[in-house]
Amino acid sequence: MVYAEHLSQPSIFDLARSGDFQAINYLINSYLRPQGISARVGRERQGRLQVLIEFQTEPVAERIIKFICHLLWKLNSPTVEGVQIVGRYTGDPAVLWKQSVRIVTPANQVRRSPRSRTIESLKFRTFRTLLMMGSALSAFILGCWVSYYEVSAQLPQAPTPAQENVVSPTLPPKRPEQVQAALEVVPVVQQTTIQKPHDSTVTLMFGGDVTLSDHFETVVGDDHTWAFEKLDEYREVDVAMVNLENPLTRSTLRRPNKQFNFKADPEAVQVLTSGGVDLVNLANNHAMDYEAEGLIETLETLENSGIHAIGAGRDLTEARRPEILEVKGQRIAYFGYYDADFHAASEDSPGTNPRYDERVAADIQAVRDQVDWIIVNYHWGVELANYPGDWQIELARFTIDQGADLVVGHHPHVLQGAEIYQGRPIVYSLGNFIFGGNSRNDYDTAVLKVSLKADQKMKVEFLPVEVRQYQAKIVRGKKGDEILQNVERLSRIFDQPMNSPIVLDAPRSGLRTVKREPVTPVAPQLPNLSESTEQSVTPETLEDTGDDVEVPLTPPETVNLPPRLDAASSSSDSLKPYIHDPFIKDPFISIPQETPQPTSTSDSYNDSIGSISFALFKSEIETDDGPPAQTQVTVASDKGRVDLPPMVRRVQNSTVYD
Repeated sequence: MVYAEHLSQPSIFDLARSGDFQAINYLINSYLRPQGISARVGRERQGRLQVLIEFQTEPVAERIIKFICHLLWKLNSPTVEGVQIVGRYTGDPAVLWKQSVRIVTPANQVRRSPRSRTIESLKFRTFRTLLMMGSALSAFILGCWVSYYEVSAQLPQAPTPAQENVVSPTLPPKRPEQVQAALEVVPVVQQTTIQKPHDSTVTLMFGGDVTLSDHFETVVGDDHTWAFEKLDEYREVDVAMVNLENPLTRSTLRRPNKQFNFKADPEAVQVLTSGGVDLVNLANNHAMDYEAEGLIETLETLENSGIHAIGAGRDLTEARRPEILEVKGQRIAYFGYYDADFHAASEDSPGTNPRYDERVAADIQAVRDQVDWIIVNYHWGVELANYPGDWQIELARFTIDQGADLVVGHHPHVLQGAEIYQGRPIVYSLGNFIFGGNSRNDYDTAVLKVSLKADQKMKVEFLPVEVRQYQAKIVRGKKGDEILQNVERLSRIFDQPMNSPIVLDAPRSGLRTVKREPVTPVAPQLPNLSESTEQSVTPETLEDTGDDVEVPLTPPETVNLPPRLDAASSSSDSLKPYIHDPFIKDPFISIPQETPQPTSTSDSYNDSIGSISFALFKSEIETDDGPPAQTQVTVASDKGRVDLPPMVRRVQNSTVYD
């Protein structure tokens, strides 16, 4: 622990020396907070302070007491004569230790009130008189003297005006160990494996799609440490999460009528544990690839490995259940949702958590006032689409309106952009992370890192990732810049694109007390091309860079932070279009309509306007190492054979995504 010998900022020093509680509180916390310790200063009685010390990991009490006493002694305040220091865990009313110390300084030795001098003089004269008088009379007078002081000590003293204005520190009520969710009471899970316990900042990591089967098994084999071996950043955060796109099961009962059914042996869970993964999202299109048996075995495997799961369950109650984690005193609620039309859980059958707007609103609002942060994961969108659909943007903003603090999307297998809405981030797709479901084992992607402060500040940033042979690592330099620039380019379609990194200042303080009403998404309007969506932000680091940090005594209002983003900075009256062309084209097979009168053009395959009797012959053009990329259709009619243009099936690196 380091503290300055010469305190800067004389104004703060002078205020503290005069006995200002807020200034003393600021001075003490400027040194303790970087160590993961907080202090609250109040008055115990005249001339005596009370300092309440709260921490996640118990420090050495003697060091804390000596440090605070030394700091108060350096103040040389004439009003501070002693201090009572109380230590306890954050949020726990039980006191671990308490110590009272008298502070003797030149200033409070010189400060002697006239009343004190009068009392000392009276004591001396009385003692001299007793020595000169007889023993009987002396005993009588001595008894009266003692009785007088006993009665005086028992009588309540009238408070001075200064004392009346002082509010003694009160211990906050202990938070319950469970949270009332929409359907049930959910226990709060204490996250014990935390990083940097002396740093009060909570760090989270989010990765994209993970599949530990098929080509992953072929390339990696049984090396369970390979995938995350070079990704220490995942193990260094407090809570790390991925979207797990395969059951961990030995079941052989495949889901019928499905093109891609993924599964990995339960032993593959060691890939996640070695990588530091704490939480997985199962609300996706592969959770039920091996039916109920595969999902249940997956849930049991994750539970036995200490990994939490959201978005799927043995019934609807479990599938809809949020995971409530408490990390360094901050409570975080995680939710996961998937399409309601596919293998949704019911009251008596396993499945995924179905996405209904009214349920999303009810889930968020049920826990809003009981937690500090709410994170919602959606498995949505169109595969390989670079931009989200309008309905996704409306749903994401609707989710923020209900009280969510962060929305994270999965499924498209590619990175999409991110935006800031109502002061909160929305990340539409994190793409593939370690996705062994296809033969591509070399690609670039990104993960999302979020840092949470107790004062509701949130730092959000993309970390560029390079995947080679299904091994991920953070990449720096030119390659990393290219990945981040791609995300920035994809984000320019939004009214307020999210630049990385950025620090968001909360539009509220503490827990929410006002619940937002659900809003109906509005239709997009025409674009306004004259508006600029460029934004320049200089981030402020929220994490400590070392164990011993000397904090300058700078008032909080002078700290140079990035521009504060609040609800007023984002337009909520209407949604603007996000690209000039739609991402989702009309279906290949249109709904039958009234047949128009045939006409002949110079570009017709046949110049006849009459009916044609024909037959279709299909031949597929194979690729070198994958499924067919084109289908050739030939029309044989009474007018002769006509080769139509090939129907092209979208293939990326010889892989058709599911």
